[in-house]
Amino acid sequence: MTTPIAPVPSAQVRRYFESLAPQVNYWGRDITALRKQAHDHALACRGPLEHVTSVEAVDAGGVAARLYRPRGGEEDVLVWMHGGGWMLGDLDACEGVARALANRAGCAVLSIDYRLAPEHPFPAALDDSWAAISWARQNFARVAVGGDSAGGNLAAAAALRARDLRVDLALQLLVYPVLDSTMDTTAKQRFVESYSDFAGRGDYGRTTYERIAYLWDAYVPDELMRRSPVVSPLHAETLRGAPPAVVVTAEHDFLRAEAVEYASRLRSDQVSVEIHDYAGQIHGFIEKLGVMPDATDAVDKAGSALRRAFANRESDRASSAINT
Repeated sequence: MTTPIAPVPSAQVRRYFESLAPQVNYWGRDITALRKQAHDHALACRGPLEHVTSVEAVDAGGVAARLYRPRGGEEDVLVWMHGGGWMLGDLDACEGVARALANRAGCAVLSIDYRLAPEHPFPAALDDSWAAISWARQNFARVAVGGDSAGGNLAAAAALRARDLRVDLALQLLVYPVLDSTMDTTAKQRFVESYSDFAGRGDYGRTTYERIAYLWDAYVPDELMRRSPVVSPLHAETLRGAPPAVVVTAEHDFLRAEAVEYASRLRSDQVSVEIHDYAGQIHGFIEKLGVMPDATDAVDKAGSALRRAFANRESDRASSAINT
């Protein structure tokens, strides 16, 4: 009988883990302290902020947001929903990614400060996301949606709503998204076992599982509701007609299997999709632009995809205008 090979983190992930100082465990005890801890950590890892021409605080359909313009006068916009398990995260924490995406894609980025659980459970975050998307459609010619982790969940759910309402979106950018509330899948159970001592971090798999379960309880207290496609997009009957997608995954991510399955289903349902899987990487890496070279590469690839998607939509509109 052979011994299973332990998961191997990339060199940059090992360096990141080695740099971490011990932290107080505020999970389930002090949400204010937990949010501050997550905020401070995000700022410490985001690196120098890239220059953009303007950063404007806006009211996006009743939702507080920041609008980043790389040059000024952009007609395209990415509505970005930050990660944090619907409970953590803020506009400062995702500012590095928002600026970088604006510069790479050559579009405006609307980063939204959606309401957080548990004070504001589902559907508050999704309602805020849709309100911001509706505002973006009134103020820009072409709109894409995107987000990381819980933000990727909101982007995927909004993309399905757009499909159902016949609202045109140029792209859905899903960065290690949360797509399935089911916690007893084979992949998730294997993660708990295989990652019991990942990179020397004792009980990494079990801790990850427990924290995801905690976040689901905070965001959607009604367990029956969690199977709805607007909560778990992987449970949608069909993905046909959804906007084109870019899916970014990390090898050592608890959520990787559901993202890969979602990309496969999109392709099967005739939706254009490209997937970028980062070997050796962990969940949350894209916001760590200051310490993770893979984050820069992922932002570069996402920016290129957004440029192409917006150009395709512009070409489609021009062709339609000529034909009419």
